[in-house]
Amino acid sequence: MPADTACHLRAATDRRPFVLLASFAVLVVLALLALRLGYRPVTWADLGGALTAYDLADPEQIVIREIRLPRLVAALVAGAALGIAGTLIQGMTRNPLADPGLLGINAGAAVGVIGAAFLLGVTAPVQYVWMALGGGALGAAAVFALGGGAQASPARLLLAGAALTAFFLAMIRGLVLMSRQSLETYRFWVLGGFDDVTFETLATLWPFFFAGALAALAAAALIDALALGEDTARGLGVNVGGAKLLCGLAIVLLSSSTVALAGPIAFVGLIVPHMARAVMRQDMLWLAPCAGIFGAGLMVLADLVGRSALFGGTMQAGVMSALIGGLILIWLVRRTGGRRL
Repeated sequence: MPADTACHLRAATDRRPFVLLASFAVLVVLALLALRLGYRPVTWADLGGALTAYDLADPEQIVIREIRLPRLVAALVAGAALGIAGTLIQGMTRNPLADPGLLGINAGAAVGVIGAAFLLGVTAPVQYVWMALGGGALGAAAVFALGGGAQASPARLLLAGAALTAFFLAMIRGLVLMSRQSLETYRFWVLGGFDDVTFETLATLWPFFFAGALAALAAAALIDALALGEDTARGLGVNVGGAKLLCGLAIVLLSSSTVALAGPIAFVGLIVPHMARAVMRQDMLWLAPCAGIFGAGLMVLADLVGRSALFGGTMQAGVMSALIGGLILIWLVRRTGGRRL
């Protein structure tokens, strides 16, 4: 290995803890701003009181504890989940354009939610989480089966994902046309947002996010070996089928839980891995946590901007994340010429 290449790799490796710590510090600042700012700004004293000595008679503290805090936690969890899921998908398929939305997982989970509203009359995330998880799992399984199973190529996965997504979206349109209740449920989460998230919803969903994070951590240690080629991975003692199954399980848990929590938020799983690689560009065990932090930060920023006075406090986080992420992607493409995407 040339000396200059070795020095570059050592420098990149040495800066990884600093990048994570700095990113986490920025995320903490964003979280505090999200609690304080909004269509109805509050003071730092109100924020401190709401977090340390909650006063049920103080309207500002009620806004912080009952509205802003649960939606902040939801934005953090959803953004981190989508960032990690997108990184796993791109690493497993070795395709920089892969994300949960492109591979049919979000659309499958969406069919589960609409199906639950149409057939069972359920409308709350606490009730339809199982349908969302089942739909996401069905979508992922169908895409990988149509894409070739264990021999799936990135191109075939994308084609299968596009076909299944179109099919699922057609099912959704048919169901919402037949049922007003399904239409109301569809309108609630189709753009993606955290307006009606409560601590009860978070308490129901956190085990799935936690299980997905654990599966992602275990899968991250195997994806780098898969990136060398399946034959090489087998030579290193990796169970290729088991590694793909574990990675798929993590992706389904993280993505489907996010759909159940906030709706089918698009683009985050696509852009965040590229943002993380722009500053990390090392093994998956470092890249996945970085993507999680970046994804959480992007969602918090999108939610904060969307509920500011500039947009009348009504713009959904899913819309703002696409707008912000699109600008970031354009900047990355112009900066790198697309070589790192």
